[in-house]
Amino acid sequence: MIAGLIGMGLLANAMPAFAAVKLNVDRSGTLTGATGVVIGKNTYNVDFFDNSCTVVFGTCSASKFDFKTDVTARDAASALLNQVYTTANVKTYSRVLGCEAGICDSYIPYQLFAGDPSYALAIVAAYRGTDRKFVGAGPAYPEINTSTTADSSVNYVRFTMQTVAAVPEPATWAMMLVGFGMVGAASRSRRRSTATTFA
Repeated sequence: MIAGLIGMGLLANAMPAFAAVKLNVDRSGTLTGATGVVIGKNTYNVDFFDNSCTVVFGTCSASKFDFKTDVTARDAASALLNQVYTTANVKTYSRVLGCEAGICDSYIPYQLFAGDPSYALAIVAAYRGTDRKFVGAGPAYPEINTSTTADSSVNYVRFTMQTVAAVPEPATWAMMLVGFGMVGAASRSRRRSTATTFA
């Protein structure tokens, strides 16, 4: 029994963390965002916007961006490609908000361009083709006040970290179950010995 419980804990640890991604698709079949996107040890809600950086983030400044370095923004782009823009999801939505059917460049800004702060530095999560052939993540320099509505293949992405109540790790659950089992066994053993004494 104990080996089985430990095995269950190990299996839970081995399961892919992004199995719970849920796509948000409107009535027209347009993908507007997703929930449950895992980046590192955090889980995010994702929303797509077809507007300027200034409008999307309230003010287009590094303090408002979801990620602060090209490395973390690239991780976010990779998560977007691998968990949301997947071949498995191709029949779930007809297009992505702000993009045409077969092409999408999603901006994930992380800082302003040092040479000219009217431009942002962003990583792009991109795919091409109706079969969602992914071309990966690369750099971009969007003008902060220019709306993406002028380009039918570009949108912005906002990542909002999900705040959830603390949930015990699978190993903790296994230890709790073992503990409950031992308490139950001890209780049953005590009942038997008490019954034998009175008999």
